[in-house]
Amino acid sequence: MSNTLKVGLIGCGNVVNYGHRPALTTLPDVELVALADITPARRAIGADWFNLDDGQLYADYRDLLAIDEIEAVVIAVPQKFRPPIVLDAFAAGKHVLSEKPISNVPAVADQLARAAAEADLKMAMVHNYHFLPEYRQIKQLLAAGAIGDIRVATLHFLGVIDYPGAAEYQADWRHTMAAGGGVLMDMIHAVYLAEWLVGAEAQQVMAFVDAPEYAQRGPVIEDLALLQVAFPSAYAVIHMGWGEGVGGADISGSEGQIRMRYKQYQSGGFNQPIELYSIDSDWQRTDHAIANLEEHLDNTARSFIELWADFRDAIRHDREPIAPAAAGARALQIVLGAYASAVTGRVVSLPLDEASPVYRKGIDGMVDLKAWAESKTKAAGLFGLRE
Repeated sequence: MSNTLKVGLIGCGNVVNYGHRPALTTLPDVELVALADITPARRAIGADWFNLDDGQLYADYRDLLAIDEIEAVVIAVPQKFRPPIVLDAFAAGKHVLSEKPISNVPAVADQLARAAAEADLKMAMVHNYHFLPEYRQIKQLLAAGAIGDIRVATLHFLGVIDYPGAAEYQADWRHTMAAGGGVLMDMIHAVYLAEWLVGAEAQQVMAFVDAPEYAQRGPVIEDLALLQVAFPSAYAVIHMGWGEGVGGADISGSEGQIRMRYKQYQSGGFNQPIELYSIDSDWQRTDHAIANLEEHLDNTARSFIELWADFRDAIRHDREPIAPAAAGARALQIVLGAYASAVTGRVVSLPLDEASPVYRKGIDGMVDLKAWAESKTKAAGLFGLRE
């Protein structure tokens, strides 16, 4: 085994440019040796980004997986295409770093997690928000007991920018049923962050899911999701929406609170954090400098570099990455549970019942649920539901 991790890239969408590219061109012991994409234009773009020659470019990902020197692959294709590629990668003996979400379907996500364990290979998720400086700082404050025991973590993501996908593939693919969900699925970062900050696995979820921002478009997936998540001894509240709205975090504890805001009050991942402070039980404020504070794009690039370093070290030291497949599967279940709650008007228990249509089919299973008469999700005609 070489000291340098030899990597193959499958899929060359926009996330590669601002995320994976900084990592793969910065880490001295991680080397990209081949790239696969079904689109000739994206292969050409990738060749330019990574200085690859024609012999390192592939239209069929299976040709890339056949390269013996490749030890790991990063899969950055839209989620509906990922599962068979992940399984083929394991069959070829490759470790996998997968873009989020892990899949569109919980049953498939669990299959992928089991397959990784059975193959004795690492599967890590691109949960790069673990490495954004503001969230690492908050996690450190919580671990140090700055506000006592966590009670409620409120994550505001109501100003998510609706970036299009790669035009060479399909710019609006995130607004189709093939995406597996709308803004909540796209920004699943908030979901895994909630679990990570609380430090426990979710037990229940309830939600409202609607599409007021794009009502005139006749949307099929949501642009607004408001959910509450119950943990064994704490709660999380996630406010998520494409458009203009509040961004930041408010965390209440038994002995105080933590508050964090972004420049221009935008949402996490879309601007620079500018304010982080805690309030103790005597209502005294302490301002906290945010470690490694850079401009937004620098923070994002750094988060991917640190994510890749963690993936590399997980392989080299035979340990779990910070976000293994199981974490991706749990985050997916919270999202699908929220959608099911919005359709039925009921609290949904986690993990999902394996016999449920939502577990077996993802959002395609929403039409099989008994919809609540007052469901905003049904009224909006989302997920194949109609009045």
